[in-house]
Amino acid sequence: MPDVPTTCPPAASASSEAAAKREASPACDSAAEKQPCPDQKRAKHSGSKTRNKKRLPRKANADEAMLDAIELMMRNAWRDAAPDADPQSMPKAFGWPANDSHAEADFCRAPPIASKLSGGQPSECEIDVHVHELTERGVGLATRESAHDLRQLALAGMRPWAFLVPFTLRGETVRVRSVRHEWGYTQSDLLAVVQKSPLRIDVPCSYFGQCSGCQLQHMAYADQLDFKRQMVRRALDHANPLFSNLPVSRVIQSPLEFGYRTKLTPHFDIRKDTTPENVAIGFALVGQRKVLDIEDCMIGTDTVRAGAKKAREVTKAKIAS
Repeated sequence: MPDVPTTCPPAASASSEAAAKREASPACDSAAEKQPCPDQKRAKHSGSKTRNKKRLPRKANADEAMLDAIELMMRNAWRDAAPDADPQSMPKAFGWPANDSHAEADFCRAPPIASKLSGGQPSECEIDVHVHELTERGVGLATRESAHDLRQLALAGMRPWAFLVPFTLRGETVRVRSVRHEWGYTQSDLLAVVQKSPLRIDVPCSYFGQCSGCQLQHMAYADQLDFKRQMVRRALDHANPLFSNLPVSRVIQSPLEFGYRTKLTPHFDIRKDTTPENVAIGFALVGQRKVLDIEDCMIGTDTVRAGAKKAREVTKAKIAS
């Protein structure tokens, strides 16, 4: 009979020593095999697929719609600079080689100026920019470069840093404050219009520019309809180049420019330092998680506006009680 290893007593032994608790032996204890020592655990995880997996340079929360809008701005600038050129000669990407995600990351992580939310001083965050396009959300897409300089950059396959500025129009020069940097562009607040567009009109609503409900009141109604038609054409072109030549009918206007909305949903904002009589009841401030106090909204029907006014009074009374 072969010798039995001294580290593993015979299984048939019924002695009290075999039944007693003992240190786990890797040679004969199945529990020890299932629970490797700390050194084994570290070795196992150090070679895992999760640890060796390459991370994508692009941020997971990158706004693809805004990145597409910037790309469209550069393509339009290239077409304006070279109207007779072969479309096939247009760069596949602007600012970095096509499909080079690392070069894209190097560009998109390097904003040119400080931002307010990162602790920048007002003198560091304020800058004059030129508005070249409007996104489908009605937000101005601007750069520090003029239209001429933008076309030259597009011809060279380069890309400027972009700024999103609400309540602006194409062709305007505006002063902005850099608020927050995103992947490849900067969110900005409008401080002043340095050079106005001929399409800009006086806004009838006193809350416009602060309230996030309306984006195009600074544009005549006929121009708003034309803008919406352009957005449909842009969406078709983006979906498939074969759709770019499809005719897009004019937008049929509403008989009411204001007073047409049959539903309004105001919110109220109660904070620790706010007294009951100063609680804001209205709609969200642009770019902030706060509520702007609005006593009347002119896009609602007369019935809705009267109901909103009554609901506002009831809400304030309940908050004060």
